[in-house]
Amino acid sequence: MTDPPYGAVVLVAGAIRYALGVCASLTPGEMSRPTPCTQWDLGTLLAHLSESMADLEAGLRTGQLGLAPADPRDPIEPPQTAPGDPVEILRDRAAELLCATYCSGTPGQFVTVGALPVPAGVVACTGAVEIAVHGWDVAAARGCYCPIPASLATRLLGLCPLLIAGREGLFAVPVEVPGQASPGDKLVGFLGRSPEHPRPAERWLLTSSISASSLPDGAKGG
Repeated sequence: MTDPPYGAVVLVAGAIRYALGVCASLTPGEMSRPTPCTQWDLGTLLAHLSESMADLEAGLRTGQLGLAPADPRDPIEPPQTAPGDPVEILRDRAAELLCATYCSGTPGQFVTVGALPVPAGVVACTGAVEIAVHGWDVAAARGCYCPIPASLATRLLGLCPLLIAGREGLFAVPVEVPGQASPGDKLVGFLGRSPEHPRPAERWLLTSSISASSLPDGAKGG
């Protein structure tokens, strides 16, 4: 598997567009809001997402992505919040990551993850999953209704069984959702989130520049 279906660049771009759209109107007063990520407020969640984008960009650019050994007995250290506007930092990281993803699209290019060579496209698509679901976490933390767009969620959900072989330390156990649930709800449920967070009565529609598909023009085909 050297070139995941639909192209890594398309999926990373769609995930970034969704996540940045959700974050577009964030204010400093919201940074202390609790999130679906246990023990992380919105400020630390944005710091984590920025760090993840930076690590992924460096991995795609250098061909080396280090992984800290996972030990379920160790507490998860909260990310360090960098000085400055966290949304601006996130935008900068996203631009750098998108460029690195585009430049790593050569067939046969690999990234060494730990000690294992992994196709660069697979690494990038794994990042797209994380970016999209953390975008949903931001929306949930704000108490707004902004599901992951159906076309993006469908494609990421189809790749998840291939990309997420081990969940411990990364995602909680899947949450069961109704069979008729939307692709976005199925995706966040698979990644251990309850689609009903926040409760429907507390939801408000987030209006933003997020497109209906969250995928670039001309990338909607199979």
